[in-house]
Amino acid sequence: MVVSANVAIEGGHIDPTTRLMAYANLIRCIQDEINQEPNLAPVIIAYIRGLRSFPEYRDTTVMYLDNIEVHGHSHFDQLLQLEITALIDDLLGSNND
Repeated sequence: MVVSANVAIEGGHIDPTTRLMAYANLIRCIQDEINQEPNLAPVIIAYIRGLRSFPEYRDTTVMYLDNIEVHGHSHFDQLLQLEITALIDDLLGSNND
C-alpha cells in the first residue's frame, strides 16, 4: 500500500504527518519486497529512488540502506547496489549543505 500522491496541503505546505506516513509506507514497501521470495530488484530500485523525496529523514534512510545486503550478480542486482550506494553518497554529501 503506497500513500497517494494527493497529500493534504494547507497554506501551500504539505502536512508533516502526511509526509511521515508516506516515508514510513515507502520503507515498508521496500522491506516487504526485499522479503519476497523471489524479490524484484527493479521494484526495489524504484522504491529506493523514491526515498530521494524525503531528505528530512536522511539519517534514518542512510542507516536503513546501509543494512541492505545485495546478493546475486545480475544486471539488476548490480544496478540495485549502485543505486543504494549513490543515494547514501548523495544523502551524506547533503549534510555539508
